[in-house]
Amino acid sequence: MRLKEENACKNEGEKENGGHVRLKEENGFKNEVEKDNERVTSQSLYSTMISGAYQQQKLVVGYALTSKKVKSFLQPKLEGLARKKGIIFVAIDHHRPLSDQGPFDIVLHKLTGKEWCQILEDYGQTHPEVTVLDPPDAIQHVHNRQSMLQDVADLNLSDSHGKVGVPRQLVIKKDPSSIPDAVTRAGLMLPLVAKPLVVDGSAKSHELSLAYDQLSLSLLEPPLVLQEFVNHGGVLFKVYIVGEAIKVVRRFSLPDVNKRELLNNAGVFQFPRVSSAAASADDADLDPCIAELPPRPLLEKLARELRRRLGLHLFNIDMIREHGTRDRFYVIDINYFPGYGKMPGYEHIFTDFLLDLVQSKHKRHPPNNS
Repeated sequence: MRLKEENACKNEGEKENGGHVRLKEENGFKNEVEKDNERVTSQSLYSTMISGAYQQQKLVVGYALTSKKVKSFLQPKLEGLARKKGIIFVAIDHHRPLSDQGPFDIVLHKLTGKEWCQILEDYGQTHPEVTVLDPPDAIQHVHNRQSMLQDVADLNLSDSHGKVGVPRQLVIKKDPSSIPDAVTRAGLMLPLVAKPLVVDGSAKSHELSLAYDQLSLSLLEPPLVLQEFVNHGGVLFKVYIVGEAIKVVRRFSLPDVNKRELLNNAGVFQFPRVSSAAASADDADLDPCIAELPPRPLLEKLARELRRRLGLHLFNIDMIREHGTRDRFYVIDINYFPGYGKMPGYEHIFTDFLLDLVQSKHKRHPPNNS
């Protein structure tokens, strides 16, 4: 099992000089901003409708990302392919008003801060022609582990290809000493996975713990979510979603827990970001029943419904199959704008997505050429 990638908008932000934003993320790419902005012209640069046909021009994607995210996402293979397809990535300068920059066709972001979220919302209102990926309020929904899985639970997806649910869980907001009694009242079965309630991008929010006995539960630190641990053969499926595209990879996860281990072990065991730290399980010699990917029709239906319910284009799902079953799946985490750089062929999927996104919006709202 695993916890999630970085988040998008937490309730922090700092002001500097004249109300401009200084975000807490790293801003180590000033030169990159200046170099990229030289490429932007003063006219609108995406595909325009001329005589009923699209004429390819430059598509400008402004990005507001931490330097760590820039390094992992904007790899040379992505930027090189993007240039060939007429896509230019331009760094957004956090120290200048967003409306003074561009023009952009798309704003791609993954920064935190209440003020940054407000800037994006205001920008979206005054620049409806620009697509913001993704809306800050939709991103906020998946920063809370209580709300992020509610849409999966409400979906109650079950068809001939399988059934998708969420592990039984309990939210504890305070008072660690109350946890054992709360778990008993809720009827949760040990062992339990403990995860921080809020996904805020910190290292701590990506940790998880496995509690083997009732008494040790009081050692945990709220606010947190407790999930029943589901044996899943030590493999999880990372389902990357980029618009309508879906890519699935296997990752090693926590090993199964048998009854003997449950009786002989006590205490709370802490783990790092399990799936991101582990090696890919795609090439491992696994039991076919464990390694078999979830059915494609089931994933397509799940992705389609979650795109609609969450209002997001860019996210991934951590999914497990209950060991001993073939068609019983659980979603254990969802994150916004995950580490796409680890997804095979991401540069092709992402550039196609950007072009399709702008073109489909252009068809719905053609420019007035009169």
